Amino acid sequence: MKKLALTLLLALPVIAALAQLKVGSNPSQINKSSILELESTRQGLLLPRVNGANLTLDPLNTAPDGMIIYVPDSSSLFIRKNSLWQRMSADSVANARNWNTTGNAGLDSTVNFLGTTDQQALVFKTNNAERMRLTAGGSIEVAPGTIADGTDQVQVLVLDPATGTILQRTIAAAAFNNAIVSLNGLRDSVQVFGIDSAVTVDVEINSASVSDSGKHIFNFPTQDGNGTTSRGLLSYADWLRFDSSARAQILNTAFSLDASPSGLSISADSIRLHAADESNPGGVSTVGQTFAGAKTFRDSLGVGLTAGMAANSTFQVNGSMSSNITSVNANYAVTAADNTVLADASAGAIAITLPSPSGIAGRMYTIKKIGTGGIDNALTITPASGTIDGNGNYIIYNDWTFVTLQTDGTNWYVIKK
Repeated sequence: MKKLALTLLLALPVIAALAQLKVGSNPSQINKSSILELESTRQGLLLPRVNGANLTLDPLNTAPDGMIIYVPDSSSLFIRKNSLWQRMSADSVANARNWNTTGNAGLDSTVNFLGTTDQQALVFKTNNAERMRLTAGGSIEVAPGTIADGTDQVQVLVLDPATGTILQRTIAAAAFNNAIVSLNGLRDSVQVFGIDSAVTVDVEINSASVSDSGKHIFNFPTQDGNGTTSRGLLSYADWLRFDSSARAQILNTAFSLDASPSGLSISADSIRLHAADESNPGGVSTVGQTFAGAKTFRDSLGVGLTAGMAANSTFQVNGSMSSNITSVNANYAVTAADNTVLADASAGAIAITLPSPSGIAGRMYTIKKIGTGGIDNALTITPASGTIDGNGNYIIYNDWTFVTLQTDGTNWYVIKK
């Protein structure tokens, strides 16, 4: 009996070597493409610790490319590459074409540079405080210096035209007083502005000298409504001058006397507002209605809120919310009417096609693989155009696994999985 138990124990490594290996959490769920997978939320992969002096000794001096170890006396990861051990950290040797804090040599300015390769700013700090920033658009921003209260000094950047050097200088604020003393041909010790309401001219800006020398006049004529002026702005008092017959004349001009239920109708003494429906325009009533045609709300929209309460976001729902869910068991092209797609791959692999992202920026879909198809019946998601996270498709192997995708109008991106 003891011999049988020992034989089974010795056979376990051989059995594991013939299959994929999952170590850590969820050992029964392993990625189809991995030969070894680690999963944990509190543990990591501990690599061999080898002192730097041993890298030149047998057998590490002839190790194959791709081997990774940790060197404690360098506090760095090293990888075997091109038959050499090379440090993987950012301060690696200059031969690796990375930047050293002790200086660099032999760099190629066409490929080696200090900066970013995406739409991110380059930030410079001292004492862990930002001092200067190169924005993603190429502008230079310098953090303002600390100036004691009560001073009249201004911190400015000065560009030396000969050398191109940017220098920071302190200049008294008084240096900027009356920096512009000429405007539209007028010169004076101080430039001032005035407002006029001459009714003989249109709205204008006049820089000609008037009673106050050098004053620039902004003319806004006002209409008095008595026929003595030919131009001017109307006020609320002007509207009150219209009598009932004048207002009736305006309303008769704007609305038809036809009392059909196609919209607003007007009679001798009243205006009737018909309820809108999917075929006719009109007003919104307190009963159920069906609307047609695209509608756009300029401001925030709230559903289920207390009367008079504004939405706290662009769209707020107080209560449950429902969205369309579609079940398929064969190839399927997602439409604008879909939201969640359940793809049952029990009988075979399924291909889901996303619509072209053009014109639908912001749209989201959630697609989940269900059933008992296993990793052999893959669920492949392919966009009609564009990419998914830079790739031509997205594949789900494991059952009961989902992905949420959103488009920016050009490509699709994985938001949650």
